[in-house]
Amino acid sequence: MVMETVQQYFPSPVNEENFVTSTAATLSSLGFNRENTLPIAAVCRDEICSPFVGVIEKHWGNCFTLGGLGGLPFGGRTGLGAASHHAPDIHDRERFVVYAMTHIGFGPDGEIGGCVRPGMKDLNSACGALKAYSGQLTQGNVETRIFTDDGEFGMLAHRLAKAGSMMAGTDLISVTNAALSVINEDIDKLATAVFDTGKADYAVFTGTQIHLPDQNLVQPSAGWLVINGQRQDIQQNPDPSNS
Repeated sequence: MVMETVQQYFPSPVNEENFVTSTAATLSSLGFNRENTLPIAAVCRDEICSPFVGVIEKHWGNCFTLGGLGGLPFGGRTGLGAASHHAPDIHDRERFVVYAMTHIGFGPDGEIGGCVRPGMKDLNSACGALKAYSGQLTQGNVETRIFTDDGEFGMLAHRLAKAGSMMAGTDLISVTNAALSVINEDIDKLATAVFDTGKADYAVFTGTQIHLPDQNLVQPSAGWLVINGQRQDIQQNPDPSNS
């Protein structure tokens, strides 16, 4: 039941472990490995996103975290700039792999935005921040001012409001997809601005984390690689049978 609902919106999700294993295998043939590559994760602060970071660290080692609410890369130039100085430098070139994801939950009966959290008897929400923005959007009262006691949500609302043309509607699926579009755009701009391709190579994988009651999946979106300053897209062909 739940997978039927998921695949109406995310047609080819794969298990998060299989996703990272596949991307790591692709990069291995291009010279990226655990010893010479710094992993960077831009995912939401929600604790249910941390298992994905754990999978990244299992394959790549300790991870620099860049993301904030909704998975948007709020670490910005300063955050990515700091990470750009942390890669192993005893090898021929510095290397980075960036995983940038928004996220959404589905309840046991396919409830969109529903989330089963350990120790909680009632269905909870994911992503809570994107759901809050969706609610504001539906009511027509989006608050984009940035307050000192809620700065990150203000930045989220401000950034999504600027990307209004990317939004097909006010529902959570539309807002989640818009957040992914923003992540794709912002990570591309940040990586291009920050990484010194004279000495560094990097790869980026983006997508949507999908939380189900019994497993976590990833719907891949974009993937690209920059080696010696030359960019090429990485075609991701997820196999739903691995989910």
